[in-house]
Amino acid sequence: MTEHQERGPDLILREKRRQELGETEFQSGSQGGALMQPRNGRELMDMANMMAGCGTMVRDFYRNSPGDCAALIMICQPYGFNPYQVSWKTYKASKNADAPVSFEGQLVNAMVNMSAPVKGRLRYRFEKEGTPDLTCTVSGIDRETGEEITYTSPPLKDIPVKNSPLWKGDPQQQLGYYSARAWARRHFPELLLGVYTREEIEEAPMRDVSQKPEATGGWADKARAARGPSKEQTEADQIDGVKDRHAPEPEDIPDAEVIPEFDEDAVDPMTDEYDEGVTAANQDAPETDCPHDPGTFEWNNWIGGHRFCTAQKEGE
Repeated sequence: MTEHQERGPDLILREKRRQELGETEFQSGSQGGALMQPRNGRELMDMANMMAGCGTMVRDFYRNSPGDCAALIMICQPYGFNPYQVSWKTYKASKNADAPVSFEGQLVNAMVNMSAPVKGRLRYRFEKEGTPDLTCTVSGIDRETGEEITYTSPPLKDIPVKNSPLWKGDPQQQLGYYSARAWARRHFPELLLGVYTREEIEEAPMRDVSQKPEATGGWADKARAARGPSKEQTEADQIDGVKDRHAPEPEDIPDAEVIPEFDEDAVDPMTDEYDEGVTAANQDAPETDCPHDPGTFEWNNWIGGHRFCTAQKEGE
């Protein structure tokens, strides 16, 4: 029996990976360093599997999902970001299972600042502060040409979607996020491909795919009578008849919606949602103003911050 057979292929592979990690030198000034910079597909999936199995160190929807983790690692790679940290700056746009992943404005700004085409960091200039006409002008230097490129936002009052309570508590910060994102999409659209904030997702126009009612009267009624009932309508009538015979009594029908419970033990005071909830309570906004979907991690943190601040105010 050879040494390989005695020790087993899995043990040999683990020792090889340990040796490779021991020889890895972390890049200075990089959040993730060489450790989270895969060199090939195998390393990518090794990292994704490790990330998917690390439990509470990543946001819930990445747990046990190597595919989502691999996608996040690839998104982080050009910027040198640590995907474990970045996972906490992403969230589902809604509670639907197939809802897209959205990115916090802070993360989007960091991506722009760390991108290759931009020299240095973005600069901000605000005008008409303290009024609904507040605007933000963002400027950055094109690394290739040395040209200064600018973008000026529309007035604050004309921003269509303002879900975060910070639009009221700290409008300059939110308008800065908005303007930096628009600056990048206008001048360097390749920087943020597939990266959208929740507000951008909600700004997208919705297409009406509901079935239009059939025309009635005149020739429409005559044509419908000549065709007779459609196959779909006949089958639907038959199904409705079966449902009527087996319809439960009203008291047997379960409630259609379950109101989620607030979990105080799961509140994370270090999140942006918690701070937003505190800000909303300081502005005397009710809990019903929470912009997050009930039952989500973000909703629980927002409610936790709101109730903590409310309790502090009542104790004064």
